[in-house]
Amino acid sequence: MRFIVFLSAAPLISASSLLRSEPTVREASVNYNGHHVYSITPSSRQDARNLVKRFEEYPSQFSRNDFHVVIPRDEIATFNSWGLNSRLLDDDLGNTIRLSNKPSMYKRGETGTGNLPDISWFDAYHAYADHLQYWDDLVSAIGQAHSEKFSIGQSYENRTIWAYHLFGDRVTDRTADAKAQEKPVILWHATVHAREWISTAVIEYLAYQLVDGYLKDDADVVSYLNNYDFYLVPFHNPDGFVYTQTTDRLWRKNRQPRANTTCIGTDGNRNWKFQWDAEDPEGAAPAGPCGQTFRGLAPGDTPENKALSSLSQRLSETEFGIRSFIDWHSYGQQVATPYGYTCDSYPESLPRMLEVANGTASAIEAASERGSVYEFGPGCQLIYFAAGNSRDIHYRVFGANHSWTLELSPQSAGEGGFVLPPEQIGPVVREQWAGQQWLLKNVTEN
Repeated sequence: MRFIVFLSAAPLISASSLLRSEPTVREASVNYNGHHVYSITPSSRQDARNLVKRFEEYPSQFSRNDFHVVIPRDEIATFNSWGLNSRLLDDDLGNTIRLSNKPSMYKRGETGTGNLPDISWFDAYHAYADHLQYWDDLVSAIGQAHSEKFSIGQSYENRTIWAYHLFGDRVTDRTADAKAQEKPVILWHATVHAREWISTAVIEYLAYQLVDGYLKDDADVVSYLNNYDFYLVPFHNPDGFVYTQTTDRLWRKNRQPRANTTCIGTDGNRNWKFQWDAEDPEGAAPAGPCGQTFRGLAPGDTPENKALSSLSQRLSETEFGIRSFIDWHSYGQQVATPYGYTCDSYPESLPRMLEVANGTASAIEAASERGSVYEFGPGCQLIYFAAGNSRDIHYRVFGANHSWTLELSPQSAGEGGFVLPPEQIGPVVREQWAGQQWLLKNVTEN
């Protein structure tokens, strides 16, 4: 995803001490009142890498060609004295966050099969417990004949990581053994980075449309569910998500402590086993434990990634394997294909992947109510170097025909960044459904 540098700092606490996440400090809610959000335009690719390194302990994001950074109010003068090629995008991040905290009430459907959650769910953001109830109600609506809820493991703080399997009619025109009943897999992950709340809403809307369309006998949706097995993991990082709701709205990583440091958390999208320790071709050292992109101490050493890897391995071994994998993130409006760890080689199937990425991006743009424009291409070119990411391992190790990181709207921090206004939830989720409908009709044969 694009890397936005958000500097977390509470009153009377320096940015560096806060970003090191000392447990005694982190118990207090982080206050972003008066913090500024800047966009910095790097002069070269090397300058861009230098910015990433300079601000690695700040929550952060690249968006298109600019680097976005949040500066605490007590560091604004110092930042401005550096003479960077920057412009102000938001002069009070705390106020932006407050405006996004629209009161929400979950309206549940009536008890019984076929009664979906109320569509007003997508008018606001919601508490974690309500998200779990939403998924229970969604599964209840379509019933056990076409859905399955199952645990794939526990997070560091012992929250269950739930996966959801949605499907239509079982195949009946092959042999009767269980293996032959399988179909190509569509696998979606969301909420890997805790602060990216719109990714949670998108996967929930896609699931809603699948269930609603199937119950209404919509021909397209019935075809999707009859031809694919959908596996959805809405909360890769439940601990971090809860932390964004209780303590720090811009928290990115999981909540796993490490020995010999007071820093907390590992980036779940740098912790996958494939090319975990690949070296940055431009020589940048990997982020330390305090950094936003800290990869962990060993490949796959977070409980969350162990759980998701186990599921992906199992799905890769099914008869038709994983047809399309998407890891939903925000923000930047980009479709990134493998590879992220190198630009020296490319997937053999890259032309086909780019063809589908282009079609999906075009479908999103055609349906957009907000004028969204999406870029697409290999992640190493489109975004920046990223070893140990999900799209690379799902292509190379788990055999996904199409494997993407999809950076959602908005395009910049000036439009809200991670703190997307709640009135934009509906437009964003609807355009993504249009994109996936195009994809599902166009990957039937790889």
